Amino acid sequence: MNHRLIFTLVSMLSFNSVAQQWNVPEPQEFDKTHVCLGAIEQPLTVELADSQAQQARGLMQRESLGTYEGMWFRYGNERPGYSGFWMYQTLIPLDIAYLDKNRRIVKTFTMRPCKSDDPGNCRSYSPGENYWSVLEVNAGFFAENGVRMGDRLRKAESGSCVPESGKNNK
Repeated sequence: MNHRLIFTLVSMLSFNSVAQQWNVPEPQEFDKTHVCLGAIEQPLTVELADSQAQQARGLMQRESLGTYEGMWFRYGNERPGYSGFWMYQTLIPLDIAYLDKNRRIVKTFTMRPCKSDDPGNCRSYSPGENYWSVLEVNAGFFAENGVRMGDRLRKAESGSCVPESGKNNK
């Protein structure tokens, strides 16, 4: 048998037993799209977390995220403001933006990894406002790029972002 195949099989079995012990959802495949945020001219490449399994997994176990990369959690209905996100088994600090039906930011947080093996010890970041979707990017991204409350997430057109006219333009 090929040594690489044996290593891959052993690695998969090891990950599965660790994932079951930690109650970590299985790895998922994510479609990607390009979006624009507020007055940022560089498009963000975001993975789409649309299914319940994708949303449960999110960015758990990721060791890095590119500068203009993130994950967009899209829900089919409005979520209550007490329903938040946590950082259980998430290794990298993240900025999170809760978005209303028009994809305008209603609340942001910078979230730090939870180092506890007990998910009950991990802080929940709840927006206190109802929301329809959530954007996660590297911690510090919002501050570095002047992202503010009311900024809107929109699909990139032809792979580029032209800042929206009006409020929040640089």
